[in-house]
Amino acid sequence: MPISPKIEASRIAYATRNCPKTILSPQDLIKRAIEKHGDRLAVACSFGSCSVVVLHMTLALKPDVKVVFNNTGVEYPETYAYRDLLRKEWNLNLIETKPIKSFWQCVKEYGFPLLRVLHYERGKSPETEKPKCCLFLKEMPMQQACLRHSIEASLTGLRCAESRVRMFTIAQRGQYYLTTKWGYLWRYHPVALWTREQVQQYLKEHGVPTNQIYLKGLPRSGCMPCTSFLHWEKQLARAN
Repeated sequence: MPISPKIEASRIAYATRNCPKTILSPQDLIKRAIEKHGDRLAVACSFGSCSVVVLHMTLALKPDVKVVFNNTGVEYPETYAYRDLLRKEWNLNLIETKPIKSFWQCVKEYGFPLLRVLHYERGKSPETEKPKCCLFLKEMPMQQACLRHSIEASLTGLRCAESRVRMFTIAQRGQYYLTTKWGYLWRYHPVALWTREQVQQYLKEHGVPTNQIYLKGLPRSGCMPCTSFLHWEKQLARAN
């Protein structure tokens, strides 16, 4: 289910009020990242609507920017078709990763990923209790890609309104920060303080093609069999 505008507004207000750095517009933040990192900058693109907005903004300033797509092997068919469409139309400098372990291998070894909210109820950090499949399908492959392609910074489509964890991250660290958990990497979140409506409006105003998975009424793309978010059963049923 989509997050209500009221909840989005409250999360953005909290993150804005507590943000430790000067808040920059998406374009200004992207410019700063390009000036600081140059060819060592990449856009981390899932080919969901938020990351595509960031990708479109970045290409206007740096057409040859590296674009990293963490192909988990369990993306929706519509996402793969969308990737192919944009790669051709936008002439993307695309880098595609592969999983260290497949999703189904992770399920066999660790079980299906649990709802993130359950980690709060158990007194554990959602970050430290992140599903193992996220580690083997996205985070470790991204780390390897950064080392292989000399990437020291990434632009993402993360929005703080999407979850409390993301809200607290922006409130505590700001729109950009250095992370050393999986190697040395600067992370920039240009649309961190945007609403879903702003994302949709940008896509419409700039005539950006749509990932057809959203036309099935899904609020998110991502891994097709993921079970770590609320109402995943309804999304999976609707998509299929």
